[in-house]
Amino acid sequence: MSEKNAIIADTNVFIHDPSAIDVLREGGNTLYIPMTVILELDKLKDKPDIGIDARDALRRIEHLNLEGDPSLKIYSKRPNLKTLKEWLDPNSPDHQIIAVAHTIVEENQKDKVFAKVKLVSRDRPVRLLAYELISDGVVVEDYYRDETEELKHQSPKEINVCPDEISDNFTFKYDPKTHNHIEENEGVICFSNAFGKEWKDSFVAIKKGDVFRIVNRDVHALGLKPYSLNGNGPNWQQYIALGQLLDPGVELVFLQGGAGTGKTLLALATAIEQRKMYQQIIITRPMIHLEDEDRMGFLPGDEIEKMTPWLRPILRAFSFLSNLDGFENKKLIDRLKDEGKIVFEPLDYIRGMTYHKDILIVDEAQNLTPHQVKTIITRAGEKAKIIFTGDLGQIDRRRRLDRKSSGLTYAIKRMMGHSLVGVTTFRDSVRSRLAGLAEERL
Repeated sequence: MSEKNAIIADTNVFIHDPSAIDVLREGGNTLYIPMTVILELDKLKDKPDIGIDARDALRRIEHLNLEGDPSLKIYSKRPNLKTLKEWLDPNSPDHQIIAVAHTIVEENQKDKVFAKVKLVSRDRPVRLLAYELISDGVVVEDYYRDETEELKHQSPKEINVCPDEISDNFTFKYDPKTHNHIEENEGVICFSNAFGKEWKDSFVAIKKGDVFRIVNRDVHALGLKPYSLNGNGPNWQQYIALGQLLDPGVELVFLQGGAGTGKTLLALATAIEQRKMYQQIIITRPMIHLEDEDRMGFLPGDEIEKMTPWLRPILRAFSFLSNLDGFENKKLIDRLKDEGKIVFEPLDYIRGMTYHKDILIVDEAQNLTPHQVKTIITRAGEKAKIIFTGDLGQIDRRRRLDRKSSGLTYAIKRMMGHSLVGVTTFRDSVRSRLAGLAEERL
């Protein structure tokens, strides 16, 4: 028997990663694409956020099909669902895909062409059904490419700094033997008596090459200062985030943490604070409903108008910032919107453009796939800055994404440690005591 496998792929695999069409054929495997997958991709090609992936997948499939590539086969036979008892619905695309896998298993048991028949799906219910209904002769698995280790929350590292180590430009030397390994642009909490009599946690510093650069204790953006709600002392993570966000040399910033930790506020405030350095402030977020239910087609208006429900948290954040400095911030924000300096764009527009000297804020990034995050980052032109904010504890695409496969996790793991990249993980909620309690216990 051949060592090559037959692979049947679910639609969600190609939405997660259109290049799966190439990945799954590696090693001489034959990729079977059920006709229902083609029809589903066709229905999804105009959907916000995922339409561009559906079109990419269709383009790749068409290219291989026109070339007559034998490693890709569109399975157009109508599967016999009766052989799978009464459990499957002939009108369900998921059930049709399972039935196709079952049919190919039966064919392979006769012909012995493939070493294994595999059904690959990002959808847990599909995998569970396939395990139960066609347990013999098929391997059922998730699509693991781009999956990485789960991000574990770690408080900032702590180091000791003597007053005589600090230079006049508020830097001090990084010593790997004393400080252990610190990533580039990583923030640390510094215990010192350099700015007071008592030896205590006094400031934060960010590693820049062979030195640490101290973040000013008076750092702020648009009047927004680091804020602590729980009385446990300064919110050092917000100090670190401000240091990274306001550093023009850090062109890619990831802010990851629970609800109410200030991620979006910090991103917006620092973008406006640096408005003279950039041509536009562009804001986007995935248009994902809670529990990933799609109601986009029922909303009135064009795609921009349909974004309105998703922009409410952003607009509330602008309202908060407007009240920080009397009416001055409000006048500034309103003027920037009127002048087109602050714009809101659907995710698909972002992924189709190149941005030079713009600052791009991508909110709710935990709901993006690795492929989507990569596509966004590669849109960056010269002197652009990209900020991703997200909470891995609130993934809405739970049928297809988790903490290991989220594009936010993937990008942080792959990009952190470079001189262009800063990462801050938040811990303390500053929304309210109740929100903090819920974040901690629920």
